Parts: sequence; C-alpha cells; structure tokens
Amino acid sequence: MTNLQKNWLTEGIFDFEYKKYVLQAYLQHIDSQFTLNKLHPHLPDLQFHFDSCIHIRATKSEIKTSFPKNVTGVNLKTWKLEYEETHHDDPYLEELNYILDFAIPRFSRALEHGAERFSEVGENIKISPVGIVPLRLEEGYLLFLHTFQPLVSVFEYQLALYNEMRERYLKTTFVDTVRIGLGNTVSQIKVDLTRKNKSLPNPATYIVESKYDYPLHEALLPVAKKLILKQMNIA
Repeated sequence: MTNLQKNWLTEGIFDFEYKKYVLQAYLQHIDSQFTLNKLHPHLPDLQFHFDSCIHIRATKSEIKTSFPKNVTGVNLKTWKLEYEETHHDDPYLEELNYILDFAIPRFSRALEHGAERFSEVGENIKISPVGIVPLRLEEGYLLFLHTFQPLVSVFEYQLALYNEMRERYLKTTFVDTVRIGLGNTVSQIKVDLTRKNKSLPNPATYIVESKYDYPLHEALLPVAKKLILKQMNIA
C-alpha cells in the first residue's frame, strides 16, 4: 500500500480489522519514505488524512449532542440537571468510532516523525541571496546546488494563492540543470536567466546548499519553499 485514498474510510469493506490492515500498510510505507527523507508529497497527505479524521469525529460529536435528552434528576452539589442520552450509536457509527480511535493517534505520530525530518533538513541547508535582493520577493528563482556534483538545478517560483490546506504556497517550475565552474558561476546563471526572461528584469534569486545529499523534489524543494515563505513573513 503506497497510497491512501481520500475516501479510504468509506470505500471498500467497512470493517475495523480491514481498515486497520489498510492503514498499517500505508503507514509502514510512509515510515520507510521518511527514513529516506522523502517527505513530499507524503507529509501533506498525512496532514490531510489527520485533519479529515478529526473533522469527522467533531462532526459526529455535534450530531450526537444535538439529539434530545431525558432529565433524570438534579445534582444536589452543583444544582444542575442531570440527563440521560436518548441516542445510541448504531453498529455503523460504533465501527467508525473504533476506526477513528485507532487511526487518529497513528496519523499524529507519523506527522511528528515527518515534521522532525522536515526540521532536520531545514537545519542542514543554507539559503543565500544571489546578488542584490529586490523589494519584490513574490517571484524569482531557486538554485539548488548539487551536493557532490558541480551542477545547479534551477526552479522559477511564484507566490500563489491558497492550496487545499488553505495555505499560501510557492508554485515552482523546473527550468534547467546547469553545470557551474570558473566560467559559469551562480551569479552568471542569474544574469543568463534575466536575459532569457524579460518579464523578470530583477528577480529575487536564492542559492540553496545542503550538507547532505537529500532528495531534491521530495525534501530540498519543499523545505526551501517553506523557508522562503518565512522570509516573506507568510509561513
């Protein structure tokens, strides 16, 4: 199980043991990916599933509390009425309770593991501006220096509106992988990008360097995007 469908709770066999098997297989895969520092897209997917379960549990509680209750007496210590609930969970809702009680803490632990890895990557990378930083930071370039090769992967970025998690994010597009050396420095790459793209005459450009050989798309790119957002005072 390498993926968990968004409607995994309701699709297929609705049985606690079956859902438990599906979830454990998925989380084992996620754990193996986090161990390899492959954080994206698994971390946002985990957050989605965790938030969905929390929302379902909260909605279920709201529905349950909306049912009428019978008055059974008065608490003489607090002088408050005591009630007896007239609604009881049917077998479907009871099974849902078991699944949510099993899933929520495990999603939470997996999220903690992923967040720790995400922070670790952030602590081991350095982001530096290339040249003068313009006043407008909402669009520009991210240059990822390969750890063990004289190569730079170039991405164009643009601050976008909200994603499915209702967060501002950087939309990135891969541009090219360029070899660097004495005749082609990082500064020269910025000059060349400016010449090719007249719509960005003075782009914000950052070089991203890492102590370790983290996966580019699964770790370095999402972490760098988050750090750039912080520099913009958005994240």
